[in-house]
Amino acid sequence: MNYPQVSKELIMNLEELDIYLRHINIFEKKQRETGISVNDISSANKNINTYIDSKFNIFRFPKSLFFSKGENIYINKHNRFAPMIEHLHDFIEMTYIYSGTCTQTINGKTVQLTKGSLCVLDRDVPHSIDALGEDDIMINILINEETFSSLFLFRNQNLTSLEANILADVFNKQTNHDRYVIFDTTQSIAIHSLIQLLLTEYWSYQHQGSEFLSHYIHLIMLELVRIYSINATKNYHSSKIKIHEILAFIDNNFRNLKLETLARHFGYNPTYLSNTLKKSTGKNFQEILLERRLMQAADLLKSTDFTMDTIAFESGFPSTSYFFRQFKKHYNCTPKVYRKEN
Repeated sequence: MNYPQVSKELIMNLEELDIYLRHINIFEKKQRETGISVNDISSANKNINTYIDSKFNIFRFPKSLFFSKGENIYINKHNRFAPMIEHLHDFIEMTYIYSGTCTQTINGKTVQLTKGSLCVLDRDVPHSIDALGEDDIMINILINEETFSSLFLFRNQNLTSLEANILADVFNKQTNHDRYVIFDTTQSIAIHSLIQLLLTEYWSYQHQGSEFLSHYIHLIMLELVRIYSINATKNYHSSKIKIHEILAFIDNNFRNLKLETLARHFGYNPTYLSNTLKKSTGKNFQEILLERRLMQAADLLKSTDFTMDTIAFESGFPSTSYFFRQFKKHYNCTPKVYRKEN
């Protein structure tokens, strides 16, 4: 691609990154002249009709166009000055508005994105993009679905974080409907900085820093957890309860924790606190506590050779039989089978 040269140093600096993103490349020049989208994927078949999806009768771009063997992440700047036709693809897409604005139509719904918006789009979701202006910079981060068993990295990283688990559940519920989630990251300095680091890493090392890229994506996802948690608290302003602090307290004290103890610690009526958790997370105290204990048990099954009695005790279950029943109900297999398969 005809981009300005980056310095000969190993790492692109942030000033160079900004120049790189705002530079009008050869494809954008042509699109500005014609108003028609130009194919900038070198591996794409010149006969674009080969990518028509027979089911949806729109363009489907296969992951083979973007991911070479062994690669799991592909990043590019969306070319400006021409609309992107309705299309879909079989990988996860994150779009970040680096500057300006962007209008997309997702599943027939018009969505306005502004600077700092981060949209996470599931597989097989029809969407189109209106023409971007010169000051509109949108970053596309494509993630090979084979890298993640679900959209968020948390599930594969086996994090024992209630916030991460709840956010993943929120997305899963959302994907049953619109199948995308939009985050407003304008209040998060970390997200913009992490995106910048991700981009400089990607373009400086020419795809060789894949481990670093995965770590940056992981950190971005964790920051989205924080954003979600803070927003959940704001949405239930009447409580003025810091949901993320309560979840963190449960995270750290789940073994012997009771609702009354939690409520007393934060100075709230037990029933009121449990109801507020339900409104904020979709789960009441007992459901959240059980989920945390199951997460701990699953981690111990994979990382230790503890007996089932010890795992039940260390995870906070009142009895081994109760642990077995709840584990099988949640994971659709017994703890012994889970250990063997993991």
